[in-house]
Amino acid sequence: MADRTLLRPRKPVTMGSFLVVALVTAALFVPTFSGHLAVMNTVSIDATATDVAMSEDGDQLVVQIRIHNPTRAAFTASYGQLFGKVEGTQLTGTGNEVEETTVPAGETRTLTARISVPEEHRDRAARAAKAGNIVVTGQLDGRIRDQRVEVEVTEETDG
Repeated sequence: MADRTLLRPRKPVTMGSFLVVALVTAALFVPTFSGHLAVMNTVSIDATATDVAMSEDGDQLVVQIRIHNPTRAAFTASYGQLFGKVEGTQLTGTGNEVEETTVPAGETRTLTARISVPEEHRDRAARAAKAGNIVVTGQLDGRIRDQRVEVEVTEETDG
């Protein structure tokens, strides 16, 4: 029985079965684990409102949002909870109309969102958008693989 070694096991079928199970487990675990890591790192996804203008009909703010995704998995934004303020006063409803946009891992994309403006605030919102004084913040909701995630939308800073 001295001829049994690690390279020549006594039961090669058992050893082969064990190796196949180990390889299949690793093949399934790695993508799942990297997806969960990407979801845990959503705090590192940067979403910034970069341009705000009134729509041609004057009843909505049209907002360009730059999204940078440094994670290892694509992020798809599909819904927004956004609002516009001037000097602390909210001038809009909560906007939820966003173009569904997928941002691949390690890349930056821009999406367009539309936020309704109540009639009583439209003149002030139009002036503020033209002057660059309106601040749009909130959240984008989306998915990384099969996990729902929320990303904060912040105002653009010059620093």
